[in-house]
This record gives sequence, structure tokens and C-alpha cells, in this order.
Amino acid sequence: MTIISFANSKGGAGKSTLCLLIASELAHAGTKVLIIDADEQQSCSQWAGRCREAGTLPDAITVKPAATPEDLKSLLQDGAADIVLVDVQGSMNKMLIAAIVASDVTIVPVKANIMEMNETVKLFQWAQANLRRAPLRLVLTRVEGIDVNTTAFRDAVQLIRQYNLPAFSTFVRSRKVYEQFSNSAGSLATIAKDPSKVAQVEKARANIVSLISDISALLRSGAQA
Repeated sequence: MTIISFANSKGGAGKSTLCLLIASELAHAGTKVLIIDADEQQSCSQWAGRCREAGTLPDAITVKPAATPEDLKSLLQDGAADIVLVDVQGSMNKMLIAAIVASDVTIVPVKANIMEMNETVKLFQWAQANLRRAPLRLVLTRVEGIDVNTTAFRDAVQLIRQYNLPAFSTFVRSRKVYEQFSNSAGSLATIAKDPSKVAQVEKARANIVSLISDISALLRSGAQA
């Protein structure tokens, strides 16, 4: 069973949405996914509730809350899922430690600006200094089309290089269909039933599938630790 956590030290980077998007695409491919919602905001649980009411929650996705590290460890023993995704706050506490240590990789979504990158650097340094095993990987998120040509984006990339932060080559674009998905769509494929959204959904899904491919390649290489 593969375990992947999602954590960041600052809200607004789309951590929970990214967790759910990856879960949805995996479920669409026939993978049984357990999402452990260990974030106090309970965004994943709320999403599941909205989707359940709308009849759009994929059958292959189960969402369960975890309020303590003991809850997390207990849920991780559930062998029914093919893959477990853990949505956890980036606060440097026992829950985060339990999630990182248990995971094959912990994905750290961050927006490409100096303020958030500096906080992310602190998270990586804390993990490296305090944990024997800290399999963190950064992914840039909510990237607008013009961002890659801005000084702010280049400065963020420079910080990644300066501190030698392990990062995925795929970054997640900012897309309106991701916002629609996070309401109650259940999957991007559901949104594509609207003919006017087909092209947008194809690009959005390709973006997430590309990131999943990066994650899979990392796990296969065994280089995540």
C-alpha cells in the first residue's frame, strides 16, 4: 500500500484541492483510494459530504477523519485501499511528524512567491533536522499562465535551487475547472459532460496526470527517502 501525505506551512496553496484532484484521477483509473483528513479545517471531509449529496462521489474514494496521531496510525492499518492520501496541516506538531514518517512521500504544495517559499524552506529544514526520514517533495501550485515569465516566479525557483529543495518538474496551473471540482463535481470527468468545458477539462486532467506520473516515477526509483 502506498501512502502519500500533503502538507504545507501556509494556507492558500491548494493543498486539499490537489489531494482531492489526485484521488479523483486515481479513482477514475480504477484505484481504490482512502483519503485520511487530518487537517483541522476538514476540507476533504466537507468536499466528500457535498459530493455525496450531489451523487458525484466516486465509488473508489473513501474519506475518513483523523483527529490524533493515534487515529492516523489506526486508519493506516486499513488494508482495503490501494493507495492512502493524507491531508495534514503543515504545523510542526505530532500529527505532521506521524504523517511524514508513515508516508512514502510527502508533497508540499506552494505558490511561487518569496513569502510562501521562505515558509516552505523552514518546513523542509525542520523536517531534515528533526526527522530521521523526511521524504518531502515540493510542487509549485496555482501557477498562472504568465507567472513563469515574472521576476517573482524566477525568484521562487532560485530559492528552490539555493536551498536544494527536492521538487517535481510538473507544476500545477491555476484553472477555473479546479475551483468547480472543489465544490461538488466529484471528478473532472463529470465537469466534461458540459460540452463547453471539454477542452478545459482535458488540459486540467493532463496537468494532474503529469504530476501523478512524476510521483509514480519517484516511488518506483526508491529515491524518496
